[in-house]
Amino acid sequence: MGRNRRVVLAVLGAAGLGLLSGCGAATTGVMGISVTEDGKPLAVMLVCDGRVESVTLHDADRGPSRKNRLAAWSRGRPATRFSVWSLESGGRGWSVEKTMAPLEPGRTYTLYGWTGDPASTTSGVDFTAAQLAGLRPGQVRWFKGEEMPGTDRDGFATVGVAEFRADACGEL
Repeated sequence: MGRNRRVVLAVLGAAGLGLLSGCGAATTGVMGISVTEDGKPLAVMLVCDGRVESVTLHDADRGPSRKNRLAAWSRGRPATRFSVWSLESGGRGWSVEKTMAPLEPGRTYTLYGWTGDPASTTSGVDFTAAQLAGLRPGQVRWFKGEEMPGTDRDGFATVGVAEFRADACGEL
């Protein structure tokens, strides 16, 4: 499934939630993916305006429904700024709600954050096991926008943490 179709599915899913709640979710943050020194996956999130209390991993081709959720993390006190935590064990205020299975080669995953009401959401980051393995510690893969300088054909950039923190909110 192409990137555009995944974006449409995500937007339709968010719009459906908005119809149920009376208003749509605002994109108030940016989700990224990184790795530790030993190659373990890290969630990297910058909340630009608002709050985020849950993060979900799902198959990018199946869309962001509850039944397609592959892993999940939550936070008792919503995140309002920059957060980094282990996708395997949580930490730094994040608890594992549903444990992440090993990533499958050739499968594309999407990681995104949201609130339960649904007042806000983050942009999602798509990645494969190979893309994750290609990251060096201190690098963040995130959706910067299609046809933006420094992005791949799907609009994803790989930059240092400092650059992610400096630029991500400006792209919303």
